[in-house]
Amino acid sequence: MTTPVILEDLQAAFPGWCIWRSSAGRLWATRNGRRLSPREMDHGLSQTIDADDIAQLAERLKEQEAAERTL
Repeated sequence: MTTPVILEDLQAAFPGWCIWRSSAGRLWATRNGRRLSPREMDHGLSQTIDADDIAQLAERLKEQEAAERTL
């Protein structure tokens, strides 16, 4: 997958996440529809993540998906 360049691309690439830009300009993503278990959090998964820009958020989301596959 190429790095998404706009928020709509990012949302389409990661449908399990709700993605938005805060009023301060920071990007955020939180998981849609489920809470993580303590085991998942201990494994490095996050309920909500943030980043400075779209490329950084895309990378963090990819890291979350990779960590989830190793459970």
